[in-house]
Amino acid sequence: MADWLPERLPEDIDAERSFLATCCAPGAEMLAAEVVFTLAEEDFVHPGHRAVFRALRRLLEAQVEVNALTLKDALDQEDNLNRVGGFPGLIELLAGEDVGRPQVLADVIRRKARLRRLVHLGAQLVRQAAGEDEAPEILVDQTAQELFLLAQGDAKARGLLSLGAVADEAMERLQERLEGRLSPGVRVGFPRFDELTQGFQPGNLIVLAARPGVGKTALALNWILRSALGREGRKGHCGAFFSLEMSQEEVFLRLLAAHSQTNMKDIQAGRAAHRLQDLLSSRQELATLPLYICDQASITVPQIQNMVLKQGSQNNRRIEFVIIDYLQLLSSPEGSRGAKQNEAVRIGEISRGLKLMAKDFGIPVVVLSQLNREVEHRTGGRPQLSDLRDSGAIEQDADIVAFIHRKMVAMAAEDEPDPHAELIVAKHRNGPTGIIPLYFRGEHATYHEMVRETAG
Repeated sequence: MADWLPERLPEDIDAERSFLATCCAPGAEMLAAEVVFTLAEEDFVHPGHRAVFRALRRLLEAQVEVNALTLKDALDQEDNLNRVGGFPGLIELLAGEDVGRPQVLADVIRRKARLRRLVHLGAQLVRQAAGEDEAPEILVDQTAQELFLLAQGDAKARGLLSLGAVADEAMERLQERLEGRLSPGVRVGFPRFDELTQGFQPGNLIVLAARPGVGKTALALNWILRSALGREGRKGHCGAFFSLEMSQEEVFLRLLAAHSQTNMKDIQAGRAAHRLQDLLSSRQELATLPLYICDQASITVPQIQNMVLKQGSQNNRRIEFVIIDYLQLLSSPEGSRGAKQNEAVRIGEISRGLKLMAKDFGIPVVVLSQLNREVEHRTGGRPQLSDLRDSGAIEQDADIVAFIHRKMVAMAAEDEPDPHAELIVAKHRNGPTGIIPLYFRGEHATYHEMVRETAG
C-alpha cells in the first residue's frame, strides 16, 4: 500500500524565495546569521532553495562575505549551481522581494515544514498499520517518540542567548519565588533533606539507590505523597509514579498504610477492620490528590514521555514530578542502540534519556536504582558512587545521587530489624552533600527524619 498523501503538501515557495533574497542581500550577513541557524535545509521545499540555503549557511559559518559571486562559487563546489538554473537563475532568485524582518518568513517556513512532517508521519503510520508488519504497541511507541521529537524541535532551537536575555528570565523567576508565586522546587516533606537540596529543581535527574529490601520504594512513595499533600498553605505538586515491579493496587495500599498510619501487614491480611474509618478517611483524601500511577511492565523512556505529555494535554494541570521504580527494569525501544548492546551501554542510554526528559519537560525526575553486591562486602556496608549498578553514566547524568544505608544483619525470626537508617547525599551538582539520619517504621512503610538533639 502506497503512502497516502494529499495532492498538495503545506508549502510557501514565495516565502522561501523572499527569505533567501533578504538574507543574501549585500551587507545582510549579521541579520542573516540571527535567523539562518534556526532553520534546517529540510525545511525548504524547492530543491534550488535548499541548495542556496546550504551555500548561504556555509558562507556564514566561514565568515565570508555573501554576494552573487561567493554564492555561485559555493554552489559550484558542491555541483549544485544547476539546481537554481545556473548563474542567471541565481541572479533572478537574489532579485526577489526582500523584507525588513526575515524572522517572520523563517517562522512561516518552519511552520509549513512541521505540517509536512506531520503529514508524512501520518502516512507512514497508515502504511505500517495497514501492512501489519509491526505490533500495534511498537507502532504507538515509535509514533509517540516521533511526535515528541517534533514537539520539542522549537524548544531545542533557541541557540545562543545574550546574557541580558538570560538575566531577564532568571530574575523574573527569582522575583516570582521571592513573592511566593513560584515554588522554589519540589519539596518532599523531609525538612533537613529539603533544606540541603532546596527542593528537587526542574530539569534535575535524581537517583535514589540502595540494595534490595532496604526500603527505597517506601521512601520514594513517602516523597511523592508528601509533595502532593503540600505544606504551609502551598498547593501540592502533581506527580506520576511509574512502578515496574509492583501493581497499582500494591502501590495504593502502601500509600494508604503510610497516610492512615495503619499496619501494612494488617491491611494485606484483612485484619484492619478496627481501623476501617481511618482507612476510609485516608482513601477519600488520597483520591483528591494530584497523583497518577502506572504499573506497566517493560515500559520505555519514550512511552513514559508520551504518557506525561498526554496527561498534561488531557487535564488542566501538567505533571510536575516523576518517580520511576526502578532503572534496571526499564526497557529499551526495539531497534535502539541500547537494545543491541551490553547492559552497561543499555542502562547508560536510558539514564541519558531520563536526563533529557527532565530537561526538556522542565520537571524533576527521580529514578530508583540497584547497587552492586560489592557494597555488602565493605566494612560498614556504606554505599558510595562506584557502587551504582551497571553503568557509570548514571553518576554522570544525575544531578543528585542519594543512598539509603541500613544495617541489614542476620536476626532471629522474632527480632525486629534495626529501624535506624541514613540518607546519604553523595552527589549534589548544585549544592552540598551530607548525611541525614532517618528512622524507618516498616509497619507503616514510612521513613521519618531523626529529631535533631540540642544541648542544654
